Amino acid sequence: MNEKNTHIIFKYRWLWHILFWVVLYLFYSLSYGEYNNNYSFEFKANLYFLPVRIIAVYTFIYLVIPFLLKKKYYLFFTLTAVHALFYGFMIWMLYYNVPFFGLEGDFPVFYWQKIVVAALMNYEVPALAATIKLFKVWYTDQQQKQALITEKQQAELNFLKTQIHPHFLFNTLNNLYALTLKKSDEAPDVVIKLSELLRYMLYECSEKFVSLSKELSFLNNYIELQSIRHDKSIVHIDHQLKGDPNNKVIAPLLLLPIIENCFKHGITQSNKGVHIQIALSIEPDLLFLHVRNTLDTKNTSYTEGLGINNIRRRLELIYPDHHELTITTEDGFFDVNLKITQA
Repeated sequence: MNEKNTHIIFKYRWLWHILFWVVLYLFYSLSYGEYNNNYSFEFKANLYFLPVRIIAVYTFIYLVIPFLLKKKYYLFFTLTAVHALFYGFMIWMLYYNVPFFGLEGDFPVFYWQKIVVAALMNYEVPALAATIKLFKVWYTDQQQKQALITEKQQAELNFLKTQIHPHFLFNTLNNLYALTLKKSDEAPDVVIKLSELLRYMLYECSEKFVSLSKELSFLNNYIELQSIRHDKSIVHIDHQLKGDPNNKVIAPLLLLPIIENCFKHGITQSNKGVHIQIALSIEPDLLFLHVRNTLDTKNTSYTEGLGINNIRRRLELIYPDHHELTITTEDGFFDVNLKITQA
C-alpha cells in the first residue's frame, strides 16, 4: 500500500503496538483491581503476565493465522489448539514458579486441568489480537481491489479518449483539406481554430474532469469549424446555451461524439435543407443536451457507431446512475437527449 495513501490506523505501526499493550495492561489491572479491591497486587501481577501475553499474541498472529489466510483450516485449528495449550502452560508456569502468586500445595509441572483452565480463561488476548490482524488484512485487501478497479477504469477511460482523438482529428483535417482545395479565405481561420482544439485535447484533457466553460468553448470552436466548411444556405445550424457554466466541471470530450455524430448523419446523408439544432441547458444540479438533425428520407435506419458506443461506456464509468441517454429516429429527424445530474 502506498505510504501516502495509508490509513492512519496502519501508520506508526510500533506506536500502535505499544498503545495496544499499554491499554491492555491498564484494562486488566484496573478491572481486576476494582473486582478484588487490591490495585497494587493486580498492577504487579499483570506485569508478570505481560511478557507471556506478548509471546502468545505474536506467535499466534505470525505463526498460526497465516494458515487461516491460506485456507488451510485443518492445520489452523490444530495449531490453534496446540497454541492454546502452550499459552495455558506458560501461565501455569508463572503461578508454579513465581513466589509472588503464593501457590500452595504440591502440584505436578504438567497439571493439565490447570493448564486447560488457564488457556480458556486467558485466550481472549490472542483472540482480540487475531481479530485486529484479520481486519487489517481484510481492509488492505479491499483497498488493493479498489485500487485495481480504479486503475482498470482509468486505463479504459484513457483508451476511450485515444479513440476520440484520431477520429476527430482526421475529420477536421479533411475539412481543412477541402477548404484549401477551394483556396478559401476561411482556411487560415480553420487552422487557428484547429490549433486551439488540439491544444485543448492534448494539454487540458488529461484530468478526469475539466471546467465546463472550457469544454463548451472547445465545442463552440468545433461547431464554428463545421459552419465554415458547409454552405450556410444549405446547412442551418441553431446553437443555443442556457445557464451559467462557471464553477462546474464535466468529463472532457464527453459531448463531442454526440455533436460530431449529428453533423455526420445530418449532412453526409442529405444534400439540401439540412437542419441541425444543438441546445444545452445548465441548471444547478443538471446538465441537459438536446441535439437534433435531419435525416435522409431514403435511409432512416440507424446503427450506433464507435462514437456513441464510446460515450455510452464513458457515461457508465464516470456517471453511473447519474445519467440518461436516449436516441430516437422519428419523422425524418435524429434526436439525442443526454441528462447528467450533479453536473
